[in-house]
Amino acid sequence: MFIKSHLGLLLISALFCLYACASPKAPTGGLKDSKPPVIIEKESTPNKQTNFHEKEITILFDEWITMKDVYTQLVVSPLMPHDPDIKQKGKGIIIRLPDSLKAETTYTINFGNSIADLNEGNILENYSFIFSTGDNLDSIRLTGIVTNALTLKPADGVWVMLYPVGEDSAVYKRKPEYLAKTNKDGRWTMSNVRGDSFNIVALKDDNQNFLYDQEGELFGWRDSTVFTSQPLVQISELRVFPRENRNVIKEIFNVAPGRLKVVINAPYPKQVPVFVPAIDSSMMIWDGDTLQVYYNPAKNYGGYAILENDSTKIKASSSPSLVNKPAGIRISSVRLRPGSQVSIISELPLLSVDTSRIKLSQDSFGIIPYKIEKDIHDIRRFDLSAGWIEKMRYHLTLLPGAITDYWGRSNDTVKQILFVTGPDQYGDLTMTIDGLDSSKQYVLLIKAGEQISDTFVIEHQSATQLVKKGLSPGKYTLELIEDLNQNGVWDTGDYHKKRQPERKMIFMPDNLRAGWELEAKVTWNLK
Repeated sequence: MFIKSHLGLLLISALFCLYACASPKAPTGGLKDSKPPVIIEKESTPNKQTNFHEKEITILFDEWITMKDVYTQLVVSPLMPHDPDIKQKGKGIIIRLPDSLKAETTYTINFGNSIADLNEGNILENYSFIFSTGDNLDSIRLTGIVTNALTLKPADGVWVMLYPVGEDSAVYKRKPEYLAKTNKDGRWTMSNVRGDSFNIVALKDDNQNFLYDQEGELFGWRDSTVFTSQPLVQISELRVFPRENRNVIKEIFNVAPGRLKVVINAPYPKQVPVFVPAIDSSMMIWDGDTLQVYYNPAKNYGGYAILENDSTKIKASSSPSLVNKPAGIRISSVRLRPGSQVSIISELPLLSVDTSRIKLSQDSFGIIPYKIEKDIHDIRRFDLSAGWIEKMRYHLTLLPGAITDYWGRSNDTVKQILFVTGPDQYGDLTMTIDGLDSSKQYVLLIKAGEQISDTFVIEHQSATQLVKKGLSPGKYTLELIEDLNQNGVWDTGDYHKKRQPERKMIFMPDNLRAGWELEAKVTWNLK
């Protein structure tokens, strides 16, 4: 019994030893390996060959390797009829090439950072296998950078592509002749290009077909032709941008008889759809991408909204009429800055305001005078201002009948306590802007995150100074836009119309602190 058990243990130990000897694994002890795998040239297919017509390429290394994200990292330029088949075998890589490669063409197969040694993960960076099906290896190199025209940040993972001159529509129809991919810094390099003239474009290719055929794909192009006549060609910055929204009706909400909400994706200025049949005596207001449509609540509209070639059916609302409900009122803010105003906002457009039914009081002074003005941008609101005293509490009361809205409804009693904060809780921002072209219009946005705090239009001035008082403490971004079409917003580009995106610059002033006056210098230096 003891002998059988002993023999069994010996057999298991021997099998374990054989398995361990046959399996590649990291050695223990000694100095840590910090070098990437080395190619054994004499046992590999020679790199940079001319008149190359082999169907298979072998690359052998001096140690076990691993390949990670090879088909994501791989860049083959120019594109082959089909992707090469790449397999790892032992300590090597086997590349099987497709048939029908172009004659007299230099091909580059760049592995990016996909090859590393098995033990320590040391990366063989940007290894390329290059060959020519003709007598010569093309050697011209192009380099440049791609940025996102909307965010001005480096554009990572964007394909930079070369096309023959003469057919602008090729980006929609055919794969490019040469291509390279940007890194996380937006930089790209394209090697072994022939001497010729090319159109150059940049594409964030979401569906990986190397065609500009998706609505959401970022795209950009260089206006002038690229001449590859020098060994190194530095390409000026390429800007990729989102495609301009088409005039299309995204959604329609028939809220109740007398009210529609139509959500429209479209560039500014937005186009109002045609309603069939027509909506009589309607009032329309834009809320961003939503068109608010108000009409006679005694009717329940059903029909069609038509925008260019887009037609959307509108079913009659299943909700009851709201005409017998009180008018909806809300107060914009209960905490006021000194010198500011409070906005009283109606759910529907306002027909009239009865100031005799609006009372403003302060604990120490009783009823106090105020001033009311209609908002010039929104017919659903009016602004109330008074000689506010800082750090004081006020009582605002709207008695029934204070406002009458578009449907003839009046409000119920609304009571609101207002508190006026001290100026020491806010900061002022003074912006000095120069370097502008006085023949153009610019727009300056003050943004807190993605929220626009204020907008200034600068018309036909080379320099100006703008002041924004009473900003909440925090981090702000200044965005200066070259507003070429004078619509007050940044406009993306359009390749079909050969219109580049509007240029802009982004400035990051110091954090604004409470009780501080912050000065920011903004210089437009794009020529």
